[in-house]
Amino acid sequence: MTVTFSQWLDALKPKPLPVSGLERMRSALGAFIGICFTALTCLLFARQTGLSPWLVAPVGASAVLVFAVPASPLAQPWSVVGGNTVSALMGLICANLVPDPVIAASLAVSLAIAAMFATRSLHPPGGAMALLVVLTHTQNPWFALFPAFTNSLLLVAVGIAFNMVAKRNYPHIAPVPQTEDNHLRRVTPGDIAAALEQMDTVIDIAPDDLEKLLILSETHAYQRLMDHIRARDIMTPDPVHVEFGTPLEEVMDILRTHDFKLLPVTDKARRVVGVITPDDLLRQAAGTPATLRENLKQLVRRTPSPHSHKPEVAGQVMTTHFRTADHMADVATLVPLFSDKGQHHLLILDETRRLTGILSASDVMRAVYHRPAA
Repeated sequence: MTVTFSQWLDALKPKPLPVSGLERMRSALGAFIGICFTALTCLLFARQTGLSPWLVAPVGASAVLVFAVPASPLAQPWSVVGGNTVSALMGLICANLVPDPVIAASLAVSLAIAAMFATRSLHPPGGAMALLVVLTHTQNPWFALFPAFTNSLLLVAVGIAFNMVAKRNYPHIAPVPQTEDNHLRRVTPGDIAAALEQMDTVIDIAPDDLEKLLILSETHAYQRLMDHIRARDIMTPDPVHVEFGTPLEEVMDILRTHDFKLLPVTDKARRVVGVITPDDLLRQAAGTPATLRENLKQLVRRTPSPHSHKPEVAGQVMTTHFRTADHMADVATLVPLFSDKGQHHLLILDETRRLTGILSASDVMRAVYHRPAA
Protein backbone atom coordinates (compact mmCIF):
# COMPACT_ATOMS: atom_id res chain seq x y z
CA MET A 1 0.00 0.00 0.00
CA THR A 2 1.36 3.42 -1.00
CA VAL A 3 1.22 6.00 1.78
CA THR A 4 1.18 9.69 0.88
CA PHE A 5 3.14 12.28 2.82
CA SER A 6 -0.07 13.88 4.11
CA GLN A 7 -1.26 10.48 5.38
CA TRP A 8 2.08 10.00 7.10
CA LEU A 9 1.80 13.40 8.78
CA ASP A 10 -1.79 12.66 9.81
CA ALA A 11 -0.62 9.42 11.44
CA LEU A 12 1.59 11.48 13.76
CA LYS A 13 -1.41 13.25 15.26
CA PRO A 14 -2.89 11.94 18.53
CA LYS A 15 -5.83 9.64 17.93
CA PRO A 16 -9.10 10.06 19.86
CA LEU A 17 -9.75 7.67 22.74
CA PRO A 18 -13.44 6.64 22.83
CA VAL A 19 -13.42 6.19 26.60
CA SER A 20 -15.87 7.81 29.03
CA GLY A 21 -14.78 10.11 31.83
CA LEU A 22 -15.90 7.55 34.41
CA GLU A 23 -13.72 4.87 32.82
CA ARG A 24 -10.72 7.22 32.86
CA MET A 25 -11.27 7.91 36.55
CA ARG A 26 -11.49 4.18 37.25
CA SER A 27 -8.19 3.59 35.46
CA ALA A 28 -6.39 6.34 37.39
CA LEU A 29 -7.84 5.22 40.73
CA GLY A 30 -6.96 1.59 40.05
CA ALA A 31 -3.36 2.49 39.23
CA PHE A 32 -3.10 4.53 42.44
CA ILE A 33 -4.40 1.67 44.57
CA GLY A 34 -2.32 -0.93 42.74
CA ILE A 35 0.99 0.91 43.03
CA CYS A 36 0.24 2.02 46.60
CA PHE A 37 -0.49 -1.53 47.78
CA THR A 38 2.49 -2.99 45.91
CA ALA A 39 4.88 -0.31 47.18
CA LEU A 40 3.77 -0.52 50.83
CA THR A 41 3.88 -4.31 50.90
CA CYS A 42 7.31 -4.54 49.28
CA LEU A 43 8.68 -1.67 51.39
CA LEU A 44 7.66 -3.42 54.61
CA PHE A 45 9.17 -6.67 53.37
CA ALA A 46 12.40 -4.92 52.31
CA ARG A 47 12.81 -3.30 55.74
CA GLN A 48 12.51 -6.69 57.39
CA THR A 49 14.94 -8.41 55.04
CA GLY A 50 17.28 -5.60 54.04
CA LEU A 51 16.61 -6.18 50.33
CA SER A 52 16.85 -3.31 47.86
CA PRO A 53 15.40 -2.04 45.60
CA TRP A 54 11.83 -2.69 46.70
CA LEU A 55 9.95 -1.11 43.76
CA VAL A 56 10.97 -0.85 40.10
CA ALA A 57 9.85 1.70 37.51
CA PRO A 58 8.60 -0.76 34.82
CA VAL A 59 5.79 -1.74 37.20
CA GLY A 60 4.35 1.73 36.63
CA ALA A 61 4.03 0.91 32.94
CA SER A 62 2.47 -2.43 33.87
CA ALA A 63 -0.11 -0.55 35.95
CA VAL A 64 -1.16 1.44 32.88
CA LEU A 65 -1.94 -1.79 31.06
CA VAL A 66 -3.61 -3.59 33.98
CA PHE A 67 -5.90 -0.71 34.96
CA ALA A 68 -6.34 1.31 31.76
CA VAL A 69 -6.55 -1.46 29.14
CA PRO A 70 -7.40 -4.64 31.11
CA ALA A 71 -8.79 -6.34 27.98
CA SER A 72 -5.45 -6.15 26.17
CA PRO A 73 -3.66 -9.50 25.66
CA LEU A 74 -0.52 -7.66 26.79
CA ALA A 75 -2.11 -6.83 30.15
CA GLN A 76 -3.20 -10.30 31.24
CA PRO A 77 -1.81 -11.75 34.51
CA TRP A 78 0.55 -14.20 32.84
CA SER A 79 1.87 -11.49 30.53
CA VAL A 80 2.52 -9.10 33.44
CA VAL A 81 4.14 -11.56 35.83
CA GLY A 82 5.85 -13.76 33.26
CA GLY A 83 6.93 -10.92 30.98
CA ASN A 84 8.53 -8.85 33.74
CA THR A 85 10.20 -11.87 35.35
CA VAL A 86 11.75 -13.43 32.23
CA SER A 87 12.85 -9.97 31.08
CA ALA A 88 14.60 -9.41 34.43
CA LEU A 89 16.36 -12.74 33.96
CA MET A 90 17.52 -11.75 30.47
CA GLY A 91 18.79 -8.44 31.88
CA LEU A 92 20.69 -10.26 34.63
CA ILE A 93 22.33 -12.61 32.13
CA CYS A 94 23.52 -9.71 30.01
CA ALA A 95 24.62 -7.61 33.02
CA ASN A 96 26.75 -10.50 34.30
CA LEU A 97 28.21 -11.73 31.00
CA VAL A 98 28.50 -8.69 28.70
CA PRO A 99 30.94 -6.01 29.89
CA ASP A 100 30.11 -3.39 27.25
CA PRO A 101 27.04 -1.44 28.55
CA VAL A 102 25.75 -0.53 25.07
CA ILE A 103 25.86 -4.08 23.79
CA ALA A 104 24.52 -5.40 27.11
CA ALA A 105 21.57 -3.01 27.03
CA SER A 106 20.73 -3.77 23.40
CA LEU A 107 21.11 -7.51 23.85
CA ALA A 108 19.04 -7.52 27.06
CA VAL A 109 16.01 -5.92 25.41
CA SER A 110 16.36 -8.14 22.35
CA LEU A 111 16.60 -11.33 24.42
CA ALA A 112 13.70 -10.17 26.61
CA ILE A 113 11.45 -9.84 23.56
CA ALA A 114 12.50 -13.27 22.30
CA ALA A 115 11.94 -14.82 25.75
CA MET A 116 8.51 -13.21 26.11
CA PHE A 117 7.47 -14.50 22.69
CA ALA A 118 8.72 -17.97 23.63
CA THR A 119 6.81 -17.99 26.92
CA ARG A 120 3.69 -16.30 25.45
CA SER A 121 4.09 -13.48 27.94
CA LEU A 122 4.66 -10.49 25.67
CA HIS A 123 4.49 -7.41 27.92
CA PRO A 124 5.93 -4.03 26.77
CA PRO A 125 7.23 -3.01 30.24
CA GLY A 126 9.36 -6.16 30.12
CA GLY A 127 11.74 -4.39 27.76
CA ALA A 128 12.12 -1.61 30.32
CA MET A 129 12.69 -4.21 33.04
CA ALA A 130 15.59 -5.80 31.12
CA LEU A 131 17.08 -2.38 30.36
CA LEU A 132 16.77 -1.26 33.98
CA VAL A 133 18.77 -4.27 35.18
CA VAL A 134 21.64 -3.48 32.80
CA LEU A 135 21.69 0.29 33.42
CA THR A 136 21.76 -0.16 37.20
CA HIS A 137 24.50 -2.82 36.88
CA THR A 138 22.36 -5.25 38.86
CA GLN A 139 24.00 -8.65 39.13
CA ASN A 140 22.16 -10.20 42.07
CA PRO A 141 20.07 -13.08 40.64
CA TRP A 142 17.50 -12.59 43.41
CA PHE A 143 16.41 -9.37 41.63
CA ALA A 144 14.24 -11.49 39.30
CA LEU A 145 12.34 -12.78 42.35
CA PHE A 146 12.31 -9.55 44.35
CA PRO A 147 11.34 -6.98 43.28
CA ALA A 148 10.54 -7.98 39.64
CA PHE A 149 8.37 -11.04 40.27
CA THR A 150 6.96 -9.84 43.61
CA ASN A 151 6.02 -6.36 42.33
CA SER A 152 4.31 -7.87 39.29
CA LEU A 153 2.43 -10.49 41.29
CA LEU A 154 1.11 -7.99 43.83
CA LEU A 155 0.07 -5.56 41.10
CA VAL A 156 -1.86 -8.30 39.28
CA ALA A 157 -3.55 -9.36 42.54
CA VAL A 158 -4.78 -5.80 43.10
CA GLY A 159 -5.80 -5.61 39.44
CA ILE A 160 -7.97 -8.70 39.76
CA ALA A 161 -9.64 -7.43 42.95
CA PHE A 162 -10.11 -3.85 41.73
CA ASN A 163 -11.49 -4.79 38.31
CA MET A 164 -13.85 -7.26 39.94
CA VAL A 165 -15.24 -4.53 42.21
CA ALA A 166 -15.41 -2.13 39.24
CA LYS A 167 -17.29 -4.85 37.29
CA ARG A 168 -14.62 -4.97 34.62
CA ASN A 169 -13.52 -8.19 32.97
CA TYR A 170 -10.03 -9.09 34.30
CA PRO A 171 -8.44 -11.50 33.64
CA HIS A 172 -10.13 -10.89 30.35
CA ILE A 173 -12.63 -13.56 29.37
CA ALA A 174 -13.78 -13.13 25.80
CA PRO A 175 -17.53 -13.48 25.12
CA VAL A 176 -18.65 -16.88 23.87
CA PRO A 177 -19.31 -16.60 20.11
CA GLN A 178 -22.96 -17.14 19.20
CA THR A 179 -23.65 -20.37 17.36
CA GLU A 180 -27.08 -19.53 16.04
CA ASP A 181 -27.69 -19.54 12.33
CA ASN A 182 -26.79 -16.14 10.97
CA HIS A 183 -27.62 -14.90 7.49
CA LEU A 184 -26.38 -11.34 7.77
CA ARG A 185 -23.03 -11.69 9.49
CA ARG A 186 -20.35 -12.37 6.92
CA VAL A 187 -17.14 -12.49 8.98
CA THR A 188 -16.44 -15.73 10.88
CA PRO A 189 -13.79 -16.53 13.52
CA GLY A 190 -11.93 -18.46 10.82
CA ASP A 191 -11.85 -15.36 8.62
CA ILE A 192 -10.42 -13.32 11.51
CA ALA A 193 -7.75 -15.94 12.21
CA ALA A 194 -6.76 -16.02 8.52
CA ALA A 195 -6.58 -12.21 8.37
CA LEU A 196 -4.40 -12.02 11.48
CA GLU A 197 -2.10 -14.67 10.08
CA GLN A 198 -1.86 -12.75 6.81
CA MET A 199 -0.97 -9.52 8.66
CA ASP A 200 1.76 -11.40 10.55
CA THR A 201 2.06 -8.79 13.30
CA VAL A 202 0.98 -8.49 16.92
CA ILE A 203 -2.46 -6.85 17.21
CA ASP A 204 -3.22 -5.60 20.70
CA ILE A 205 -6.73 -7.07 20.84
CA ALA A 206 -7.94 -10.61 21.45
CA PRO A 207 -9.42 -12.33 18.36
CA ASP A 208 -12.73 -12.92 20.17
CA ASP A 209 -12.91 -9.23 21.08
CA LEU A 210 -12.13 -8.36 17.48
CA GLU A 211 -15.04 -10.56 16.40
CA LYS A 212 -17.34 -8.81 18.87
CA LEU A 213 -16.13 -5.42 17.62
CA LEU A 214 -16.90 -6.40 14.04
CA ILE A 215 -20.35 -7.65 15.03
CA LEU A 216 -21.17 -4.38 16.80
CA SER A 217 -19.76 -2.38 13.88
CA GLU A 218 -21.93 -4.28 11.42
CA THR A 219 -24.96 -3.71 13.63
CA HIS A 220 -24.33 0.05 13.65
CA ALA A 221 -23.74 -0.03 9.91
CA TYR A 222 -27.07 -1.78 9.36
CA GLN A 223 -28.80 0.80 11.55
CA ARG A 224 -27.21 3.62 9.55
CA LEU A 225 -27.92 2.09 6.15
CA MET A 226 -31.46 1.05 7.05
CA ASP A 227 -32.41 4.34 8.70
CA HIS A 228 -35.99 5.35 7.81
CA ILE A 229 -36.58 2.17 5.78
CA ARG A 230 -39.75 0.39 6.81
CA ALA A 231 -40.58 -3.26 6.47
CA ARG A 232 -43.25 -2.45 3.89
CA ASP A 233 -40.60 -0.80 1.67
CA ILE A 234 -38.59 -3.97 1.05
CA MET A 235 -41.01 -6.83 1.82
CA THR A 236 -42.58 -9.11 -0.76
CA PRO A 237 -46.15 -7.73 -0.86
CA ASP A 238 -49.37 -9.74 -1.11
CA PRO A 239 -47.68 -13.09 -0.59
CA VAL A 240 -49.24 -16.33 -1.72
CA HIS A 241 -51.04 -17.94 1.21
CA VAL A 242 -53.56 -20.64 1.95
CA GLU A 243 -56.46 -20.88 4.34
CA PHE A 244 -56.91 -23.31 7.19
CA GLY A 245 -59.14 -25.60 5.09
CA THR A 246 -57.02 -25.64 1.93
CA PRO A 247 -56.48 -29.27 0.79
CA LEU A 248 -52.96 -30.62 1.18
CA GLU A 249 -52.79 -31.44 -2.52
CA GLU A 250 -53.18 -27.74 -3.33
CA VAL A 251 -50.63 -26.83 -0.62
CA MET A 252 -48.14 -29.27 -2.13
CA ASP A 253 -48.64 -27.83 -5.62
CA ILE A 254 -48.01 -24.28 -4.38
CA LEU A 255 -44.86 -25.23 -2.50
CA ARG A 256 -43.52 -27.18 -5.47
CA THR A 257 -44.45 -24.60 -8.14
CA HIS A 258 -43.04 -21.57 -6.35
CA ASP A 259 -40.25 -23.38 -4.50
CA PHE A 260 -41.45 -21.75 -1.28
CA LYS A 261 -39.64 -22.35 1.99
CA LEU A 262 -42.62 -21.07 3.97
CA LEU A 263 -46.31 -20.73 3.20
CA PRO A 264 -48.57 -18.66 5.49
CA VAL A 265 -51.88 -20.10 6.64
CA THR A 266 -54.67 -17.61 7.33
CA ASP A 267 -58.29 -17.57 8.37
CA LYS A 268 -61.13 -16.08 6.31
CA ALA A 269 -60.20 -12.59 7.52
CA ARG A 270 -56.58 -13.04 6.33
CA ARG A 271 -55.24 -13.19 9.88
CA VAL A 272 -52.27 -15.52 10.20
CA VAL A 273 -52.94 -18.70 12.16
CA GLY A 274 -49.87 -20.69 11.20
CA VAL A 275 -47.28 -21.53 8.57
CA ILE A 276 -46.40 -24.59 6.51
CA THR A 277 -42.92 -25.53 5.32
CA PRO A 278 -41.85 -28.47 3.13
CA ASP A 279 -40.42 -30.05 6.27
CA ASP A 280 -43.88 -30.10 7.85
CA LEU A 281 -45.18 -32.25 5.02
CA LEU A 282 -42.12 -34.50 5.08
CA ARG A 283 -42.56 -35.12 8.80
CA GLN A 284 -46.17 -36.16 8.22
CA ALA A 285 -45.06 -38.51 5.44
CA ALA A 286 -42.32 -40.07 7.56
CA GLY A 287 -40.69 -43.13 6.13
CA THR A 288 -37.48 -44.47 4.67
CA PRO A 289 -35.87 -42.60 1.76
CA ALA A 290 -37.16 -45.31 -0.55
CA THR A 291 -40.77 -44.94 0.58
CA LEU A 292 -40.87 -41.22 1.34
CA ARG A 293 -41.97 -40.16 -2.13
CA GLU A 294 -44.89 -42.60 -2.16
CA ASN A 295 -45.83 -41.70 1.41
CA LEU A 296 -45.93 -38.03 0.42
CA LYS A 297 -48.25 -38.80 -2.48
CA GLN A 298 -50.58 -40.70 -0.19
CA LEU A 299 -50.51 -37.88 2.35
CA VAL A 300 -51.67 -35.18 -0.06
CA ARG A 301 -54.18 -37.42 -1.89
CA ARG A 302 -57.74 -36.62 -0.84
CA THR A 303 -59.59 -39.25 1.11
CA PRO A 304 -62.99 -39.88 -0.60
CA SER A 305 -64.76 -40.94 2.61
CA PRO A 306 -66.01 -38.38 5.17
CA HIS A 307 -63.69 -39.83 7.80
CA SER A 308 -59.89 -39.88 7.57
CA HIS A 309 -57.07 -41.08 9.77
CA LYS A 310 -54.54 -38.71 8.16
CA PRO A 311 -54.29 -34.91 7.79
CA GLU A 312 -56.38 -33.58 4.93
CA VAL A 313 -56.07 -29.78 5.07
CA ALA A 314 -53.42 -27.14 5.71
CA GLY A 315 -54.55 -26.41 9.25
CA GLN A 316 -53.83 -30.01 10.28
CA VAL A 317 -50.14 -29.94 9.37
CA MET A 318 -49.24 -26.29 9.94
CA THR A 319 -47.08 -25.10 12.80
CA THR A 320 -47.92 -22.15 14.99
CA HIS A 321 -44.28 -21.19 15.59
CA PHE A 322 -43.75 -18.07 13.49
CA ARG A 323 -42.69 -14.46 13.96
CA THR A 324 -44.51 -11.37 12.77
CA ALA A 325 -43.64 -7.69 12.46
CA ASP A 326 -45.60 -4.54 11.77
CA HIS A 327 -45.37 -3.17 8.24
CA MET A 328 -44.23 0.20 9.65
CA ALA A 329 -41.38 -1.28 11.73
CA ASP A 330 -37.89 0.10 11.13
CA VAL A 331 -35.89 -2.56 9.30
CA ALA A 332 -32.89 -1.76 11.54
CA THR A 333 -34.87 -3.07 14.51
CA LEU A 334 -35.64 -6.30 12.64
CA VAL A 335 -32.04 -7.09 11.67
CA PRO A 336 -31.24 -8.74 15.05
CA LEU A 337 -34.10 -11.21 14.48
CA PHE A 338 -32.25 -12.46 11.41
CA SER A 339 -28.69 -12.10 12.69
CA ASP A 340 -29.11 -13.29 16.29
CA LYS A 341 -32.28 -15.41 16.29
CA GLY A 342 -31.66 -17.31 13.09
CA GLN A 343 -34.94 -16.25 11.48
CA HIS A 344 -35.43 -16.97 7.78
CA HIS A 345 -38.70 -15.10 7.26
CA LEU A 346 -40.93 -12.60 9.04
CA LEU A 347 -44.63 -12.31 8.32
CA ILE A 348 -45.51 -8.63 7.90
CA LEU A 349 -48.89 -7.48 9.20
CA ASP A 350 -50.77 -4.26 8.51
CA GLU A 351 -52.46 -2.01 11.07
CA THR A 352 -55.42 -4.40 11.26
CA ARG A 353 -53.05 -7.34 11.98
CA ARG A 354 -53.77 -8.93 8.60
CA LEU A 355 -51.11 -10.49 6.39
CA THR A 356 -49.69 -7.94 3.98
CA GLY A 357 -46.25 -9.25 3.08
CA ILE A 358 -43.24 -11.48 3.85
CA LEU A 359 -39.77 -10.21 4.70
CA SER A 360 -36.81 -12.55 4.23
CA ALA A 361 -33.15 -12.32 5.13
CA SER A 362 -32.44 -11.97 1.41
CA ASP A 363 -34.71 -8.92 1.24
CA VAL A 364 -32.78 -7.28 4.06
CA MET A 365 -29.39 -8.09 2.53
CA ARG A 366 -30.43 -6.67 -0.82
CA ALA A 367 -31.60 -3.49 0.87
CA VAL A 368 -28.27 -3.16 2.70
CA TYR A 369 -25.89 -3.97 -0.12
CA HIS A 370 -27.74 -2.15 -2.91
CA ARG A 371 -28.12 1.01 -0.86
CA PRO A 372 -25.21 3.46 -1.26
CA ALA A 373 -23.30 4.17 1.96
CA ALA A 374 -24.11 7.49 3.56
